[in-house]
Amino acid sequence: MKRRKFVQLSGMGIIGAPIADFSPKWSRFTFSPEIIVIGAGTFGVWTAYHLNQMGAKVTLLDAYGPGNSRASSGGETRLIQADNDNQVYVQSAIRSYNWWKKLEKVSGERLVLSTGRLAMSQQEIYRQHALSRKRQLESQGINNTEVLNQDEIRYRWPQIYSDDIVTAMYNGGGPSGSTLLARKGCQVVAREFEKNGGTLTIAQGIPVVKNGKVEGIRAGNESLKAQFYVFACGPWLPKIFPELLMPKLKVERRDVLFVGTPPGNNEFSYPNLPEWSVYKSGFYGFPNIEGRGFKVVIYPDYNSFDPDTDERIINSYQVKRTHDFVKQRFPALSGQPITESRVCQVTNSIDGNFIVDQLPSSENTWIVGAGSGHGFKHGPAIGEYTAKRILGEQVDQEFDQLFKLKEKAF
Repeated sequence: MKRRKFVQLSGMGIIGAPIADFSPKWSRFTFSPEIIVIGAGTFGVWTAYHLNQMGAKVTLLDAYGPGNSRASSGGETRLIQADNDNQVYVQSAIRSYNWWKKLEKVSGERLVLSTGRLAMSQQEIYRQHALSRKRQLESQGINNTEVLNQDEIRYRWPQIYSDDIVTAMYNGGGPSGSTLLARKGCQVVAREFEKNGGTLTIAQGIPVVKNGKVEGIRAGNESLKAQFYVFACGPWLPKIFPELLMPKLKVERRDVLFVGTPPGNNEFSYPNLPEWSVYKSGFYGFPNIEGRGFKVVIYPDYNSFDPDTDERIINSYQVKRTHDFVKQRFPALSGQPITESRVCQVTNSIDGNFIVDQLPSSENTWIVGAGSGHGFKHGPAIGEYTAKRILGEQVDQEFDQLFKLKEKAF
């Protein structure tokens, strides 16, 4: 992608800066630094993309490739939502949404679906929460949030059993109610990164450490060196830096099942049904998109998970739970088979915040991770923030404090 074309496509911005003039402004360098990014999930691929756009010479390594089936950023869909108790995440989600939309224009690929988002509750107290979120989003210029009663839910989505639903919050698309095509998104970012001169290599990147400092990367039979190293390896981070990160990160399992839809029936398919959740039910999901089936996600699951060795097979108990839930909440899907399944993993930090910080023993090395179940949608903004940190550009110090490597452990 030509720089001129990119800048023309980069319009309004959130968090104090436009999206984005990438003219190199080296505050610490008189040359283009060489940087190796390990991990091509949403944090890694967007960090590599931004570094490359800002003039660095970037090599992106991934053991299996962008959007692969072992990665937390693999899978078909991820939700975009901007409501969060912390305004940093609200602003980051909005900025990231704008980046995803810009990437659609640059690449010519469809990556964002305006599915809408329906968060239902059986408790009246949830209405106050929804009204508070509505005011929060309106303060950020997002004016498509509605707080619905039972009659309105039943009228709009009769395919949902709502006799026990008291209220719901509906976000009608945009930064707080859209769906990302996740695996495809990572692959498109990587492709645009390569078009702009970045190097993508399918290889396992293993740090070469001497006296605590990273001095290179072993990638297969090659030994690679750079000025900076970025480890954005998701659930592999505790395995790469076990002494430091094993006490601070937990990698947990998440089961995803796809339920078949009845023949000739499109009421459970996009755009006829939004992304949905039922407060405290242990389930959320997505409409049938691109014929993959009606997606049901079970959470939380506190079982630990090893991304290298654990089988990605759904057990019969989880299948039964899914069938029972679907039969009750989406009656027309009763008796439909599970057509696909996935096992993903969530890397949780101590406080649920992301980590973007230097390795304490190696100032040329950065750790980016701990998506904590809500990381994918933030990839563009976190990648941009990380790139600026590495290259010594000005960033919001509130981000620095939130994303610092915490001293505590689980």
